[in-house]
Amino acid sequence: MKSGLAKPQSNVMLAEKKLSWKSFVPKGRKLRVEASGLFCASNDPLQHTADDVGRYFQFDDSTRVFEEIFYHHGFCGERVQQQAEKLRTTAMMVRQPALELRDELLMLEREQRLSEMSALIVNGRAGVGKSSVLNYALACCHQAGWLVVCMPYAADWTLGLGGRSMLWGNEAYRLSDTSYLNRLPPQLEGRDLYENPDASVNFLISHGLAQQDKFAQIKIKDPERIAYYGELMGCSEPTLADLLRSVVQDEHNSFEEFPVPVRPAYDFIMELRTATELPVLLAIDGWNRFHQMTSAKEWNKSIPLHAQQMMVPNILGDLHAFGSGMENGLLLCAVTNSSASPPGISKGLRKRWPQPYHFHRPQTLPEEMQRMLRNVDPYSSLEVQRALEFYAFAGHLQNPGLEAQLETGELRTKVSLMTGGVGSDIFKLCEQM
Repeated sequence: MKSGLAKPQSNVMLAEKKLSWKSFVPKGRKLRVEASGLFCASNDPLQHTADDVGRYFQFDDSTRVFEEIFYHHGFCGERVQQQAEKLRTTAMMVRQPALELRDELLMLEREQRLSEMSALIVNGRAGVGKSSVLNYALACCHQAGWLVVCMPYAADWTLGLGGRSMLWGNEAYRLSDTSYLNRLPPQLEGRDLYENPDASVNFLISHGLAQQDKFAQIKIKDPERIAYYGELMGCSEPTLADLLRSVVQDEHNSFEEFPVPVRPAYDFIMELRTATELPVLLAIDGWNRFHQMTSAKEWNKSIPLHAQQMMVPNILGDLHAFGSGMENGLLLCAVTNSSASPPGISKGLRKRWPQPYHFHRPQTLPEEMQRMLRNVDPYSSLEVQRALEFYAFAGHLQNPGLEAQLETGELRTKVSLMTGGVGSDIFKLCEQM
């Protein structure tokens, strides 16, 4: 956005900005590191092989992944975002689970079997890198020509936009409340659901500003939606780009405020199921939050809302029901295991809502869901060594006295014992050294 471009009758004008890339120059490096085997030969994730496991690559101008995906949506995973900011680089390690997931997704598309698989769920201990694996899959599919749609933080709906705890402010409005919401799709008439417009509008805008050429290829299929968006946008064959444009810009080229139209978010998600022009990857990080309590409350009551009472979590909470209806696409979800056990349903509400899925104990999950799981393990010995070398190279590991231990592998052994190979713990430990 640029200030000074707004007309008197509008609030915000859109301006295009070209990203300029700069080579990463480490600052404050105090340890000498042999970096010849630390980086991949290519920054294109489609070119990576098993020989690149443990090596790093960066999203640069050799691909359009960063400017078309992550620049607008942000990275999946709060820890990933924090590490990128502290290290001043988006460099990412190539991991074996990520390569396996990439190959599986591309194989399903190549063999035209995407419609046979409802969803895949990336699971693993807290901090092992599930979100990083999801980011890698997004990058690969985008490079391969897929339409990539991403919800990098499912808690935007359950805890409020950018919310990190149940104490975060969160407003949810009834679909029937015309003071805040309008343009209800026919399918939701009479449904006792709530909506978080902040989260949904942010989701739509981030996609409306990216991948416009791909969205323009996807024609709306539902006859009622064709008539609605055709009249609204003045075209006979409206596309998903037209749908998103109706949210990003109003007649004054400014963002709309209350009342917020409900149907664009609903229609956009439902039209992804029938898209056939391009393979579609719909990725959700923290998907299991769609089966937990929210920080919002029911209208005029002190009863907390369950996520399944909210429109978007209600649509995407049933992986089989939604995923099996995708004609040329797949749901790819990662779950959060940041607590020792999932937040439970309070005693007074257990007759209404089941306890959340326990991904810490996969054997307790339904058999169909167990088949969807793709596990991410802690770092291997090689990956721990490469991570330490990279942090030393980037200036994140500052103690010169550790240089000899880093070279001999003694530091790797100590760090592995202290962290169990959990990537986020390795990063935190290096901050203290």
